[in-house]
Amino acid sequence: MNAQEHIRNAFGRMAHVFAKRPEAARASSVMHARLVDGLRCEAREGDWRFCIDMPVEGGGGGAGPTPGVHGRAALASCLAIGYGICLARAGIEVRSLEVEVAVDFDNRGLVGMDGVYPGYLGVRHTLYLDADASPEQLAPVIAEAQRCSPYLHVFADPQPLQGSVVYGARS
Repeated sequence: MNAQEHIRNAFGRMAHVFAKRPEAARASSVMHARLVDGLRCEAREGDWRFCIDMPVEGGGGGAGPTPGVHGRAALASCLAIGYGICLARAGIEVRSLEVEVAVDFDNRGLVGMDGVYPGYLGVRHTLYLDADASPEQLAPVIAEAQRCSPYLHVFADPQPLQGSVVYGARS
């Protein structure tokens, strides 16, 4: 079985199960990030562990990518994987697929300067796709992938967000 068949079968099985038992599609995840040295964080979720840090010129040690790098990677990889899934499900052979995410920001917001937004001022994504189909055949598949992309929606749409503070060490 090739990769495209594997993807198509896996997502077909999931769609079948979720159609019969919608509750099986609901899930939650918890990510933990702990400062361990200066601004260096150890992040963990399940069996995954990775390092996040700020560059030396930003007060960190440069031991790992910044939170922004991880956020942009989440968007770019979510889009790339989503395109791959939808193209495989449509039976379209992909020769190459790459997603580029570009952002604009003003670091004055990061340091708390009044009137400067700390978030992204703009986010752009570009799909570079070489596939065995015409642009007319690809357009609805690409649109479906974007419609179903979790991180495209995280970036584009307001999300319910709650925060809390617990004073004292985590037990």
